[in-house]
Amino acid sequence: MNNSTTTTTSKGLRWGPFTLRIPFVHIKFRAGEFFQGMVISGATAFAAVPVAMGLGLSFEDGIALSFISGTLIASGPIIFGEPMAPGWITPALPIVIAAFAAKGQFTGVYDVATFQYMAAICIEFTLLVFILGVTGWGKKLIQVIPNGLKAGIILGAALAAFYQVFVTDIDKLLIQPISMFIAISVCIITTFSDPFKKLAANNSFFNKVGSLGLLPGFILAAFVAFLCNEVTFNIEWGFKIPDVVTLFNKTSPLAIGFPPVEMYLEALPLVIIGYTLLFGDLITANEVLNDAQKSRPDEPLDINLDRSHLSIAARNLLGLMVNPFFPTQGALWTGVHVVVVERWKKGFKEMPSLYDGLGSYYLMALPILYFTLPFITLMKPLMQMALTLTLILTGFACAYVAMAIPKKNSEMASALLIAVFITFFSAWVGLLVGIILSIFVVGLDKTES
Repeated sequence: MNNSTTTTTSKGLRWGPFTLRIPFVHIKFRAGEFFQGMVISGATAFAAVPVAMGLGLSFEDGIALSFISGTLIASGPIIFGEPMAPGWITPALPIVIAAFAAKGQFTGVYDVATFQYMAAICIEFTLLVFILGVTGWGKKLIQVIPNGLKAGIILGAALAAFYQVFVTDIDKLLIQPISMFIAISVCIITTFSDPFKKLAANNSFFNKVGSLGLLPGFILAAFVAFLCNEVTFNIEWGFKIPDVVTLFNKTSPLAIGFPPVEMYLEALPLVIIGYTLLFGDLITANEVLNDAQKSRPDEPLDINLDRSHLSIAARNLLGLMVNPFFPTQGALWTGVHVVVVERWKKGFKEMPSLYDGLGSYYLMALPILYFTLPFITLMKPLMQMALTLTLILTGFACAYVAMAIPKKNSEMASALLIAVFITFFSAWVGLLVGIILSIFVVGLDKTES
């Protein structure tokens, strides 16, 4: 066991199909990932707060919501032993916001029915992911969905994200016009620009900037916002425990009652869309790990997509019992996953185990950010900016993926029409239109595609 090439798949405590790795026992502390995770998580952890407030919760409720979802996300690699950097099913976020807005439930006014509907989405999604994990049918379900419909769902997420930012929330965008413009511009360049990628390939500084995701743009924009008086900070000192009890009483189906049957029927299209997006994340994570494994034969990774389904189902079950919030419990935070895996690929001396990097990045599952008043009050005026950047980057990423899926002109045209119906009408209408187009316009013969 003293050999430096001992595999970490043997470390940890097995429970069922999962492996618990206790921080500082089975997971070694990595300062670089820890501090990087603290800063980057800090820039994005509270993007859920404006969404929570749009659903009628208070700022304090939003902090408690972020605490619950963030803690459960961090449990992915630590408690369930998943070799992935988990995150939200982010592309589903704009579609879900649009669905609540269409029902008149995204006005900032609290309503029990809002969270009963949210519970219906989360309960159905949890059951679907669990069943597909137990049976192994997940891959078969995705294969059944035609390319045009698949691309339309993902493109719908892109359109919904852009519509939310540039139409629905345009007044919020104009409150901080200079800093928002800088934030969006810098983040798009560092994340998607081909000229920047060429520059980063030959320059270590720009390579590092590019690896930090939205953080450079966020920090620069926050600084400019302060200089231009677009934000004011009111820093408070001390610590405060998030008010999970109040959040539970306002949102948990155990407190407000379970949703009626008609809500489950209304939620079904959102659940199918959410799963389609989730499966894409699972495939992406799997491909990144398989490619990296060639560089690290000393640590064979236990990659099992059926187990991943069960892990996600368990996290969603725990979450919905306290605070149903879709799409919080997903499989992948792509940027973090790639950054940690790339460092792990460099060898044992750089990162002995992938789980050392993942555990440290997720702060060893210590939710310290949510208890620290100086950090929370520093972030408070910047939370809308964090949400806007999350939606913009999600929109660009979804557009990239969606455009690459169709193989025929009919699939491309169908995808665009499906996306429009999902964004401007409803998920049900979008799916029904997608099915009709797939049958009568594209055709179900996959040999041509």
